[in-house]
Amino acid sequence: MKSFWVILLKEIRDNLRDRRSMFFTLLYGPLLLPALMIGPLVFNVNKFSVDTEQPLSVAVVGRERAPNLMAFLAEHNINTEATEEDFIEPLRRGELPLVMEIPEDYEPALRNARPAPVVIHYHSGGDDATQQRRRLRAVLDGYDSRLRSLRFLARGMDEQVFDPLHISERDVSTQVPGEAFMGLILPFMLLFSMMMGGFYLAVDTTAGERERLSLEPLLALPVPRWQLVLGKYVAILAFVLMSLILPLISGFVLFGLLDDGVFTSRYDFSASTFVAAAFLHLPVALLMTAFLFVIAAFARSTKEAQTQLGIAMLVPMLPFFLLQFLNIPEQSLTMAIPLLGQYQLMTQLVNGQSIVPVHWVLSSASCVALAVLLMSMAVRRYRHESILQ
Repeated sequence: MKSFWVILLKEIRDNLRDRRSMFFTLLYGPLLLPALMIGPLVFNVNKFSVDTEQPLSVAVVGRERAPNLMAFLAEHNINTEATEEDFIEPLRRGELPLVMEIPEDYEPALRNARPAPVVIHYHSGGDDATQQRRRLRAVLDGYDSRLRSLRFLARGMDEQVFDPLHISERDVSTQVPGEAFMGLILPFMLLFSMMMGGFYLAVDTTAGERERLSLEPLLALPVPRWQLVLGKYVAILAFVLMSLILPLISGFVLFGLLDDGVFTSRYDFSASTFVAAAFLHLPVALLMTAFLFVIAAFARSTKEAQTQLGIAMLVPMLPFFLLQFLNIPEQSLTMAIPLLGQYQLMTQLVNGQSIVPVHWVLSSASCVALAVLLMSMAVRRYRHESILQ
């Protein structure tokens, strides 16, 4: 096996010198790809999430005209502060996120059982204004509902009289709309990162060496062809695994930036999920490496290999779009389909569901079996002299 280690170290050393390959292995997959896919999600979730437990201060004009409303807001962690009548310019300059105005006709309208006006002034260009407006509006809607109930009771009426039907729905599915998409983001990112991490090394170790005329002297050495193929395969696998682990670390950091709320309570992006994802995708790494190696081995030139592998990048996307638009049941048959089973298992992990061990074994075994089949094709290819053509 000495020849195996010599070939392995030689391929790794040559790839470390390739700046383009190292960019996709160390920067694109681990950093840029998670930032492009997960970063906007984290930003928008934090932007539009509302934390009702955090105290909020709101500037109010005419707060003395609605003492009961001010007390209701205080009960919901919203503190009111009096402000000047001329608040438009401070709002436009961003000095105030929003201002609630209680007009002079608020109290007379309330006393005469008419709709009492309340105006919320805000600057739509500020993120703080959007969050505070949504939270304030939700509390005001609650106060509106309370006053409506009191008006009905004061007149001896039950407000439920105006609700002839009580319609309720019960969803017995284990998923809610949108959950599948969240479970698909992580495996899609990992598969794409692994493909990019091993892309250039797979091209260089086969079609690249053929064009540089260094493959023929290598094949002339007294080394079994399977050791030669295995050395190149493990070298590519090393960078594929690196492109698997690093995105998991950066993805865990990015999801850790999410504020506590409905999103984080519904989905499980804990450390255990990412560790399970790493073990779940180890067989996928074996398959992706074999897939890249075989395509590059059968290509006649570097340009042809790059073209074919570029088209092969669509492979990780197929299960992503299938599960997005088709209702594929999670059963043993689908778990035995390489890549598709990993997507479904990752959806269960992210949704906090327990994974059936048999499904885990089936998905892993199918990937390993296909990887062995592909590598046997690669060994057969290297045993023929046509690989030099």
